[in-house]
Amino acid sequence: MFGSIRKQVDETISNDIETIIGKNTVIKGEIVGGGNLRVDGTVDGGISIDGCVIIGEAGTVNGDIKAVNLNISGQVNGNADIAENLSIAASGQLIGDVKVGSFNIAQGGVFKGRSEMSTRTRTEMATED
Repeated sequence: MFGSIRKQVDETISNDIETIIGKNTVIKGEIVGGGNLRVDGTVDGGISIDGCVIIGEAGTVNGDIKAVNLNISGQVNGNADIAENLSIAASGQLIGDVKVGSFNIAQGGVFKGRSEMSTRTRTEMATED
C-alpha cells in the first residue's frame, strides 16, 4: 500500500521538475529558487528551494538543504530543513541534522545525525528567512 502511494507521489513530483543537474555536472555555490529540483550530479554548496528536491542515486550534495519536500536516493552531507516530508530511500544517505514535518527511512537507508519533528507550514518556514 505505502509503496504505491510513494510511487504516485514520486511520479507527480518528477513530472513537475523545473531544474535537473545532470550526472556529469558539478555546481559550486548556492542554489536558490522555486519549483522542483533534481540532482543527479554534485552540488558543493547549499540548496534553498520553495518546492521539492530529489537527490538521484548518482547525486551528491555537500551543503545544507532547505525545501518543502526532500527525497534522497543518493548522498547528502549537510543539514536539512524540510517543511513537510523527508524520505531516504534504501540507496540514500544523509549525514547531518534535520528539522522535518515527517521522516521516512527505507530499510538500508542511512541517517547519521539528530532529528527534530515540527509542524511548520510553508508560510511559517518562508518567514524564518
